[in-house]
Amino acid sequence: MTIQRLCNSGEREDVKGAVHAIAGGLALVMATYNVSAWCYRRQGHLAANGVIYSLVVAWEIKQTLHHLRRPPCVSLPRAA
Repeated sequence: MTIQRLCNSGEREDVKGAVHAIAGGLALVMATYNVSAWCYRRQGHLAANGVIYSLVVAWEIKQTLHHLRRPPCVSLPRAA
């Protein structure tokens, strides 16, 4: 499998979805840490990080679902 083929729409959507799911899981851990730390230390950067990482979690969920939905049946010409 080449990178060019992987980047085509409809190709290996399960792999792309898994990558976004992993990124979302990592962002969730970072958001949880920052929000928890903010509860104890009340430092502004922790609150900002918590908000940013929470937005990243939402974005990665959207992207994961996008890749895991079945793409419409489209006949794409295959390169020889």
